[in-house]
Formats: sequence, structure tokens, C-alpha cells
Amino acid sequence: MEKDKISNFKNYKSDDQIMELYKNAFSDNSNLIITKLSGGMKNSVYLLDNSGEKVVLKIAPKDESKMISVDRNVLWWENEMLKLMKTINFPSPESLYYDESHNLCESPYLFMSYIPGVNYLENKNSIDNKVVKNIEYEIGKLSSKISAIKKDCFFLPAYPNKTFENNYEFVNFLFELLLNDASSVSLDLGKNSYKDIRDILKIYKNSLNNISNLTLTHTDIWDGNIIINNNRILGIVDFSDLYYCDELMNFYFHTIDGKTSEYFLRGYGKLNLNTDEQIRIEIYRMYVILKMIVDCKLKSYGKFDWMYNNLDTRIKSLTKKI
Repeated sequence: MEKDKISNFKNYKSDDQIMELYKNAFSDNSNLIITKLSGGMKNSVYLLDNSGEKVVLKIAPKDESKMISVDRNVLWWENEMLKLMKTINFPSPESLYYDESHNLCESPYLFMSYIPGVNYLENKNSIDNKVVKNIEYEIGKLSSKISAIKKDCFFLPAYPNKTFENNYEFVNFLFELLLNDASSVSLDLGKNSYKDIRDILKIYKNSLNNISNLTLTHTDIWDGNIIINNNRILGIVDFSDLYYCDELMNFYFHTIDGKTSEYFLRGYGKLNLNTDEQIRIEIYRMYVILKMIVDCKLKSYGKFDWMYNNLDTRIKSLTKKI
């Protein structure tokens, strides 16, 4: 969804400015070819080719006031996560150069290695169903590899000093950030209300707190962040949305289509989901679609009826369980 409004929000630079950033990181920029990449909702991204040596440049927005609160000031964390992924041999880009000094750019920027291949989202419909199942199994395996990293406390990179006693506090904080962002622009949630969402969280407090694994969790391994080649996953991109939290916040547990892939569950190693886990997954689905709605409103991307219908479905599902 790359529109003029999105382009205006992103911190795009002139070719001369890009060349200056590249020269500062890698010295020689004499043969640099610059290609602006589309996609993503936060950062401006470029593919840079210097005589066949390709790298990716990601530049954070210069004005984060139109970003949802949980997405602000997190490029530093992506840099840290890429370095961590290298230590566990995870198929991700490698962090090559990170600068938050503001000497050459008013916002942080990150150079990372380039992963060749094609975007899974853009090619999924043309792939044989058996291959799709194999890829979903791989997504499960990769998600579990990240979630093998444990921690004894919750952590949210946009609020590194914030502490949480339990999962209810953590999830409630995430929703409150979104609802406050929504309120700041007088967002109408349609059939639903801010109170409906807050009430659901209170009702399911015990289910939210009945977690068994507090892990490093990639909350954004969705199809658009998966690079494939020859019908296999070559790499995962975008590492700003990793939290220490409930493992079920892994994106593929709570895809917004309302289903959890059996093949993902097999790959992850968690075939059976108890009642509390199913409830938490549905709450996380509600969070993801609400996040999309608020993000679109803040950035003036437009109103998409399917998102509001999806939110209504999530709320009805949770209300029915009550």
C-alpha cells in the first residue's frame, strides 16, 4: 500500500543525500545505483547497488508524531535484533552500519545486507498448495528458534524503561497506547467502542495471565516480511517488532484471517492449544487489526471497511466466548 500520502510520511532523501550516507559508511560511492523500495508502514527503504555489491538502507521517519506510539524510536532495537539473529544463525539481514548521531541525517538510519529472492506475499497465490504448507511449517520452525530465547521479564522496545508485572499489564498497556492514539485523532471505531475493548481485556484477565513461556517473540513475521527462493524461505526481514512477551504473540499464531495454520503449529512444535491460549490468540488478533486501523487513521491513509468488519468479528468472537 504505497500511496502519495505514505510517501510523504516517509523520510525519503535525494540521491545526493543517499550517496553521502553511503560514503560515510562504506567510503566508495562512485558507481552507486539507488532504487527506492516500496512497502512497509514506517521507514523509507532503498536498495543500493555498488558494482554488484548490494545493501539495503533503512531511514527512520523524521517526524514520528503520526506514528502509533508503539512504533516510535525503534530502529535502534532492529539493529540490536539483527546482531542477535546473527549469533543464532537466523536467516535475516546482517547489520552493517547504524548511525543515530544525527550528524548527516536528522533521524537514525541503518545499512543492512541484502537478501535476494522474491516476496512471499506477492507470490503466494501462484505457488502450489503443498509448497505453501511447507513454507508455513518453516515459518513455525523459524518462529520457535527466536522464541527459544527466554527472559524473566517483559520488554517493549519503544518503552525500554517500562516494567510489567504480568501479561495482562503488558497487553493492556499495548491496547491503551492504541486507544489513546485513536482518541487523539477522534477515531470512530464504528459498531464498537473503546469501552467494549477495555471490558474484554478485564474479563479475560486470568486467561491473559495464564502464560507458560515468556520469550523473545517476533510479532511481525507476516507474509510480506518473508523472502523466498526456489519455494523455500531464504530470509525474514523487518526486526523492529520483537518483544519479550507471551510466545503466542508470534504473528502466525494470530493471523487476521481468524485461522492458525496447522502446518505452522507443527513447525513450531505446539499442536494443541488450550482454552486460555485460544482466547489470548483471539485477543492478539483484535490487537493487530486495531493497530492497522489506528495506523491508517494517524497517517491519513484512508478508511478500509474490511478492517472495521474484521475488528467487529474479533469482538463478537470474544463476546460469544463469554
